Amino acid sequence: MVEAVLFDIGDTLIQFDMSEPRRLVGAAVGPVHQWLIDNGHKPPAFSRYEKTVWRRVVRAFAWSRLRRREVDLLATIGAVHRRFGITLPADRLATVMAGCAPALRGFLKVDPQAVGVVQAIHEAGFALGIVSNVFFPAQAVDGVLRAAGLLDFFPTRIYSSDVGYRKPHPEIFRIASRKLSVAAARSIYVGDQLGNDVRGASRVGMRTVWLAAGGGVLTGRDKPDHVIQELTELLPILQVNDGYARRPST
Repeated sequence: MVEAVLFDIGDTLIQFDMSEPRRLVGAAVGPVHQWLIDNGHKPPAFSRYEKTVWRRVVRAFAWSRLRRREVDLLATIGAVHRRFGITLPADRLATVMAGCAPALRGFLKVDPQAVGVVQAIHEAGFALGIVSNVFFPAQAVDGVLRAAGLLDFFPTRIYSSDVGYRKPHPEIFRIASRKLSVAAARSIYVGDQLGNDVRGASRVGMRTVWLAAGGGVLTGRDKPDHVIQELTELLPILQVNDGYARRPST
């Protein structure tokens, strides 16, 4: 019996344009740079500031892959600030970075089916949660979900930037199960990546749905329980119709 449905964010509920990662990082830190100026700090010109942040982020990503842990973006930007003689408490920097959400909207597109599908699942009585690899602080990611009309459906949101673990590490999924108070065996996870999503969720005993939006081909040993090509195909799997559900018994 499925009691909880958990989702990935990127390329599942929201498509992110990652074709120009440096431009995305520049857009994200632009509001931080302006905030520093407005509040009496003296950062260098934005071109130098952005270049320094980008180099630090690239280095942090390299280390994160070796360590199999998430990038600590706040610590990375904090190190840049200290280089320029600026010290901000981590909680203040996180609050400032929450203001980057509007700047990120040009890099994302909400799946047109996302709100309707999530709302139907919510109204059917399933617990809902998010488990996602993100390096932006939680407040910034929450801002993106809020703008997409999705935030209120997900009281449980587990971001790798908060917990340190990245999918497919099983601990990030276990944390979600504990937060939801729903056993992994009674949960189903929806994501677009066989490695990170299907493999990670399967390791803790969750059922899995692979969103193969581009008509992907199953390869390797990571086998999802279900394959869909668009989000509305999730509803029959959960037996959700017109806002009502008959919970699957298997």
